Parts: sequence; C-alpha cells; structure tokens
Amino acid sequence: MGWKGVEKRRFVRAQFPCRIIIHTPSEHVVSSHTENIGAGGIRVIIQENLDISTIVDLDIYLGDEPIVCKARIVWTVEKKNPLSGESLMYDTGLEFYQIEDKDRELIKNLVNVLVSGDNG
Repeated sequence: MGWKGVEKRRFVRAQFPCRIIIHTPSEHVVSSHTENIGAGGIRVIIQENLDISTIVDLDIYLGDEPIVCKARIVWTVEKKNPLSGESLMYDTGLEFYQIEDKDRELIKNLVNVLVSGDNG
C-alpha cells in the first residue's frame, strides 16, 4: 500500500540504507537504518511511535563519523501485522531541523550521485 498524500518535499530523496541513532527528549535511544535520505530529511521504520513535532537528536552514519543534527518528526504511519492487527512498526519521516550546511551539502551530493547512477 503506497503513500496517497500530497508530495510536499523540497529535496530529492534516494533509497540509501545507513545506520541512524535517534535520541529522544526523554533520553530514549532508537537505533535503525534509513529507508531513504535527502538533503531535507530521512525516512525510517522503527518500533517506537514518536509524537509528531517532537525534536530529536539524530546521528546519521554515512561513513565512520556520524553527521550529528537535530530533526523534527513530521509524520508517522503505523504498520500493523495483517493477521493479528497489532502494531509492529512505525514508518516515520524526520525533517532536519538544525544541520550544518556542510553536512546538508554532503547528503545532497550523495543523493545526486545515487539518483543519477554516476558513482564512479
């Protein structure tokens, strides 16, 4: 079942699985991998249901050293087990809230390479 909402993104995204760590305001730590990434934010699937508009600390591992920034939860979609109806995971969109220009540019360049297929 695909997204049926209105596309509001300002930045292109690319499928790129990189490790991320979310630090919530309550000091809870959520570790996952991105589903996609763009210069404006990321999409992840996590077990926790984070409240929309929550500001979190975010570590993004594109390489050995993480990009450390703040992000805002902009949407969540509950993924249910089709047999039991119980919630299993949450498809979650995070928008970069505070990120260094150099880090945003690094992500933008990575996405451009991935989208163009020019990786060599």
